[in-house]
Amino acid sequence: MKFSVDGKEFNFKYIISDYTGTLSEHSKLIPCVKEKIHKLKNRFEGIIVLTADTMGSAEKELSNLNIELKILNENTAIQKREFIESLGAENCIALGNGNNDIEMFKVAGLSLAIVNKDGCNAKLIQHADLVFNSICDALDALINSKILISLLRN
Repeated sequence: MKFSVDGKEFNFKYIISDYTGTLSEHSKLIPCVKEKIHKLKNRFEGIIVLTADTMGSAEKELSNLNIELKILNENTAIQKREFIESLGAENCIALGNGNNDIEMFKVAGLSLAIVNKDGCNAKLIQHADLVFNSICDALDALINSKILISLLRN
């Protein structure tokens, strides 16, 4: 996904997302996610979900999306940051809603805090480039980069 804002070029290759509370509400995949992920798959080299899977439902709920899922056990915040760094942080868009997403937000090329019905950690918002009221709205902004451009412009 390439676009330019105020002369700065962006070239994102990966979407890295949390699952619990970001792509799901009360452990169920939010209905719009499947359709929007399918629209985004051909624009990115990878869409990867990194999660502690607090509710234990990520594997089942994401099984039909054909995206990469990594379930993390300990030090999830550090593991998320290190994973993004291994891909080249500037190439990554991070999506999250929790305290354990702060470290990846600090290094990602673009970070989107997602509020949804489950809420969003206030400290995370301080590290976000953009905040969305729902994952549906955030994914729409990735589908239509003009939304991102308008929000990031000086």
